[in-house]
Amino acid sequence: MSVDKLREARRTPASVFMQFTRQYKEYESALYCFFEGEDDKYYGIRIDNIARPTKDIYANCGGKEGVLGVYKLINNNESYSKVRAAYFIDRDFDESIKNTQITGVYETSCYSIENFYTSINSFCKILRTEFKLAESEDDFNNCKNLYTQLQKEFHDAVELLNIWIACQREKQAKLNLAGFNISDFVVIDLDNIKINYTIDTLYTRFPKAIAVTQEEIDLKKSDLCSQERQKSFRGKFEIGFLCKFIQKLIEEANKGNPKYFTKRISITLNVNPKTIISDLSQYADTPDCLVDYLESFRTSVN
Repeated sequence: MSVDKLREARRTPASVFMQFTRQYKEYESALYCFFEGEDDKYYGIRIDNIARPTKDIYANCGGKEGVLGVYKLINNNESYSKVRAAYFIDRDFDESIKNTQITGVYETSCYSIENFYTSINSFCKILRTEFKLAESEDDFNNCKNLYTQLQKEFHDAVELLNIWIACQREKQAKLNLAGFNISDFVVIDLDNIKINYTIDTLYTRFPKAIAVTQEEIDLKKSDLCSQERQKSFRGKFEIGFLCKFIQKLIEEANKGNPKYFTKRISITLNVNPKTIISDLSQYADTPDCLVDYLESFRTSVN
């Protein structure tokens, strides 16, 4: 069995549950946290600061189905009726668990944790700390306005892409999105955003896609675009835009390009798509619903 297959096998609900049962015998009062993939890179600092457990144990459950699978195994076993367990999942394009019988699970208020990184509030924190800009400076406001303008252009460019993927999700088509990043669909520059796809090329790139009618696209557009697109659009695309934008802005700041900055700014921040969730975690938003969820575990300690 390959290393990837072994790793995958350790993340099935049954395997994670077995690991939990062994740990629970030793640490009955610990806070057990179950995540999708490596989402602890976002949640970890917030669990420490808000729930403040004396001991916490993290488990990577693979995807959303894995987290919900472990949730069911633990909740269906009376031996663990007093366990302190926190479960974290992304909303994605799926129906919210608020419309189900599932309780006690935190579901993001937006598409996924990546969307918490891309708000204007989060971006301004990066400007203040990493670019060392005060809100009273022209450079701060120029960068803020540029981000707002380009993010809108980006959302216009990927609107059809998000709607089409959401339709595919509803039809349970298997697209294998993991093999693509946002640069495969749009060209991101500080001057503008260029579209690099059509609905016809989407069917070519995703041969397992299912035909979608114009009526279905119009209906899904009405749903997704009735919310803030920064929150309702696919998170990995959103943070891909943020990563590319910051990389380019850092280049111009270090050069002191007068088109964007009135002075040269030396920036040491190194933004990488593979580590951006960890690198920028302290700047990401923490919504009230997450604070409330984590505070419920703090209260149970006290």
